[in-house]
Amino acid sequence: MAVVSNLNPSHVMTEVVFLGLGVLIGAFLGWWVGGKNGGRRIQEQLAAFAQGLQGGNLPDPSRTSPDEAPEIREIRGLLSREWSHRGPDHEDMTRRALGRIALFLRHRVESPLLAGLEGGGKELRDGADEALAGVEDLEFFLEELPGPSEPEMRNLAELVQEVTREFSRQSTVLVKVQSPERPVGVRIEPEPVKDAIFLVLHNAGEFGSGQPVEVTLGAEAGKARLWVRDRGPGFTEEALLRAMDPFYSTSPDGLGLGLPHARQAINSQGGEVFLRNGKGGGAEVEIQFPLAGS
Repeated sequence: MAVVSNLNPSHVMTEVVFLGLGVLIGAFLGWWVGGKNGGRRIQEQLAAFAQGLQGGNLPDPSRTSPDEAPEIREIRGLLSREWSHRGPDHEDMTRRALGRIALFLRHRVESPLLAGLEGGGKELRDGADEALAGVEDLEFFLEELPGPSEPEMRNLAELVQEVTREFSRQSTVLVKVQSPERPVGVRIEPEPVKDAIFLVLHNAGEFGSGQPVEVTLGAEAGKARLWVRDRGPGFTEEALLRAMDPFYSTSPDGLGLGLPHARQAINSQGGEVFLRNGKGGGAEVEIQFPLAGS
């Protein structure tokens, strides 16, 4: 399993997401007020700034140029002030976070908005809907996990069926579920667990080359065990080590928060998450909980 920083990714993300949104708004206003050239200029500078952060370049206010957009100049100065009294772990996390969020905003929010403005009419409405979905994804990860409450006795098989039905409504990827006839009893808070299972399914669907995802539930040795397997290329050696690191992703426009958030949710319910490659290929994520009464 990967060693994860004690920093809460939600805390770091909360600090930097509003900076990214500020750049997005600046780019949108640049397009709206200054025309295509103004918006494109901010887009290009945003891309270069995000790539520099991901490459390890620290935000040095003295490196600004006269034609740099004021939104990016403000972010550069703010990050420089913040990093001056933070440790290296926070510095590295914030760099990765802002780089990921900036690229995510460009792909999932800014691009559909600009495409909609160019097209007008229905294209504008569709672009706004797509951009809103991107913002909602950000909001999901910004939310803190709910505080502890009284766990409930639940049949994990029923929760899995609920989640797979919801996933199938949102995705064209086929999910095949195998579960025992007898209930698989666990004591958990259901909502965080359902969120975690959904995120694992989403990850399998995204990286599984569109092939069916297999979900298998079992109970043995005092453990409820849930396997989610895809038919994609599987985890690279680096991904096996780092997939649980916040803001690590092999997808160019991914946030890198799905699996870390899923593990945090599962751990909060006394469970564990394991990553491996399947014997026949593809990636495999296993979730374990203590069986109720064991």
